Amino acid sequence: MGEKRIVARVEDLMFRAKVDAAARNLSVPVEFVGAPGDLPKALASGAVAAFVELTPAVLDAIEASRKKGSARIPMVGFLSHVDKALADRARAAGIDRVLPRSQFSETLPDLILEFTSPGVERVAQEEPELPEE
Repeated sequence: MGEKRIVARVEDLMFRAKVDAAARNLSVPVEFVGAPGDLPKALASGAVAAFVELTPAVLDAIEASRKKGSARIPMVGFLSHVDKALADRARAAGIDRVLPRSQFSETLPDLILEFTSPGVERVAQEEPELPEE
């Protein structure tokens, strides 16, 4: 099998930068998808997982690709914690994990490792203590 990579559809530039930095730090390639309509093709391209910022347009594209019977890969969706209706729709559409933005951000490196290197745990780096004066 070739290099394990992740597909990401992220509109928010801050979150796109977070995904890019976390993946780069773990040496995992990420294919960012521009338009929601390009998502089905990217999902069928052999990636091991997809991270998607949930919007109605993204869910429309995912639902359409699933109706066509396209390949199914694990998907993690993230959204504002107050958007309960969109979260419910995402779960109904078969998104494997629907997370609030804060939880997605906190667990991002672990999520990347979970899909690209199962069984490998990230070693959290603690801040070094400053010497007492």
